[in-house]
Amino acid sequence: MTGKRGLVLVGVAVVALAFAGAAPAASVTSLERAALTKLKRAPVSADTKTSARSEIARAAHLIRTLPNGRSYHILVALEEVASFRDALTQPRALALYGALKANNDYFAKHWAPSDSTDIVGADGVVYRYFGGHCFRFHPLANFGVLNARATSGDVEGTQALADALVARGVYQKGGGIGWEYDFPFSGGRAPWLSGMAQAVAAQAFSRAATTVPENATTYMSAAAAAFRIIPKRLMTSVAAGPWIRLYAFSSLTVLNAQLQATLSLESYATASGDAQAQALATRMQNAAAASLGRFDTGYWSYYALPREPSPPDYHHYVVQLLTKLKTADPRFADAATRFSTYEKEPPAFQLANGGVGQVRFWLSKPATVAAVTSAGPTKRLALLGGWHTLTWKPKRAGVYPVHITATDWNGHTFAIDAPPIVRVGPGAFNPVKPSTVDATGAPPLVIANRASLTWPDTATAPDPAVVASLAATPAPFLLELDALTPATPAFAQYAAALAQQLPNLTYLTIGPAPATATASQYAATVSAVRDAVHAVVPATAVGMTIDGAVTPKQTVAAFGKAGAVADVLAFRAAPTVAPGAWTQPNVTLLTNAFAGTLPPLLLDSPSAATVSAATCSTSVMGIALDPAAPEAATTAAVTALARGTVVCPGLAATPTPTVEFPAGVTSGVPATAQLACARDCLYVATLVGSDGRAVVATRGSLTGGTAAKTVSLPTTQLGQASYTIDLRVVSTVNPGRALQLASPPLPRT
Repeated sequence: MTGKRGLVLVGVAVVALAFAGAAPAASVTSLERAALTKLKRAPVSADTKTSARSEIARAAHLIRTLPNGRSYHILVALEEVASFRDALTQPRALALYGALKANNDYFAKHWAPSDSTDIVGADGVVYRYFGGHCFRFHPLANFGVLNARATSGDVEGTQALADALVARGVYQKGGGIGWEYDFPFSGGRAPWLSGMAQAVAAQAFSRAATTVPENATTYMSAAAAAFRIIPKRLMTSVAAGPWIRLYAFSSLTVLNAQLQATLSLESYATASGDAQAQALATRMQNAAAASLGRFDTGYWSYYALPREPSPPDYHHYVVQLLTKLKTADPRFADAATRFSTYEKEPPAFQLANGGVGQVRFWLSKPATVAAVTSAGPTKRLALLGGWHTLTWKPKRAGVYPVHITATDWNGHTFAIDAPPIVRVGPGAFNPVKPSTVDATGAPPLVIANRASLTWPDTATAPDPAVVASLAATPAPFLLELDALTPATPAFAQYAAALAQQLPNLTYLTIGPAPATATASQYAATVSAVRDAVHAVVPATAVGMTIDGAVTPKQTVAAFGKAGAVADVLAFRAAPTVAPGAWTQPNVTLLTNAFAGTLPPLLLDSPSAATVSAATCSTSVMGIALDPAAPEAATTAAVTALARGTVVCPGLAATPTPTVEFPAGVTSGVPATAQLACARDCLYVATLVGSDGRAVVATRGSLTGGTAAKTVSLPTTQLGQASYTIDLRVVSTVNPGRALQLASPPLPRT
């Protein structure tokens, strides 16, 4: 007997099945008698009866003599044999008593293994262990092994297992043969069938027919009989079409079951020429493709609808199935990529203001969460994706930072700061220490107004009317200066004169974007213009235009060879995906081309799709848009990027706050401050006495990029000579560290 955990991939599809009741209560003697009585009346072969009696007696002996931790599992197996309610036919007897023998053999020598461990019994059949119970005959695991043996060309192994499984197939009312699960599960009475297992059976037997051609007739007959039951009894439906029943007694909509059954039925139909099977597989594939979005949370997958998250092995299994399906059906390609990405991403967070003593947060996927604060005990919880609230009741007045760490089921970890817990009022207190050490966040996204200008050949200074027109463009301003004929020294003079007359000019990029052949000369032109402009206006950034549709990889490599320098890069994305084109900047190659330091990178005239795809990038510094041709979708995407409203796993964003504090505070008058954030943010403001006591506090939220808001603290009577306003600010979406801003001591007036 050999043992192996997760013997075959397809075996992970059926959830760990367990009794819906307590441990067996009957005595060993009564179970032994019941099993023997049932066997005596059964229409099974003499050899089967003889071996079954032997295993019943052996089980009773082992139960009485083995330690409880081992004998219990044999007791469970014996009870399943004795309590089996349906007719004990020859195929069922082989499965039931084969499982009893497997349990006797294993637990006579071993303690219980890990849940879902598979073993191969003396009869060559696969038995799966269900934690806390026993080994059981598992049709899906067996047909997964048969598939593997047949595919690998193992003639002897294929024939032995296929013959054993043919012998265990139970003829069903209405036609067809079923491979039954002979134990109860989740309200389903034994024996029950699995539509997924039947589909894999049809596939496995048809493959076995090819591997063992002398038995092809028997195996193809078994394959056809396995399929025959599916359209009659083992299908349900969703809005998009037919769906396989993982359990015959349930209409649970399980994604991996549908995908695997589709692949298996397509394989069987191809091997057998069964038109009905092919038609059903096609309809199932269409239903699966149309329903993929319902199983996608955006950060993880659902095992079953409506909202049952996939354990890691099921999620990974779905990724493998999608990868197989996308080869012939591109409708599955995007989902395969997304679901695979989810396996590598850490949990992501959003924050919201909670009640007094509360922290409220949203989690992108299931994870184990640890929340640490000196406001009270550390909280460690296993949480699903969605909104959650944690509460503490600190005993002393004070401001208590909260740090939350989430580790997902694949071991990926992400940590954030939440808004602090604050308690104010009289009595004992923990002194607050206002500080401005962490007052600086990440630079806000630059949204530049864009224009272009063609250099008049040989001109060394711009036309005054042109300057006047460009000077009306609000800063920040990006101007692309195009040389449509080979640039001469006059071009650099013209650029310098233009920059000198445009105080609103932030970025000057040189166009048109070069191809590979002209990249070296283009780099030299940019360098000459940069020197000329910096000689008169050092603050103006001079840079390059890169076209993602024009051999960008080769062009950027040529920049590197030419030793190109630039203060800024304006990237224009290729409009469509094409070989060699870039729809997003290749940050690695760009960084390498500029000696390992990436110049500030702007998206030049991007579409909404380009902006959305760059939302989670930490390399894009800004966007350049033509104010004369606004596009609603692009504007919305840029706003979302600037405000930081899109969830980006792995991104820790700081809100870049700006604050204006008052000159002093007055007793009986609310203390106020003017606060703004570049990104959407949450804040907690606390008025702190000179002794460090938290006197009053308030919390709120701000929309990124809007005008400063007046933060008003509750009115209170002030008795100390001075007070400090302590502010804690954190990003609402993709929070990272909380920033602390504090006023200087404010005199009481």
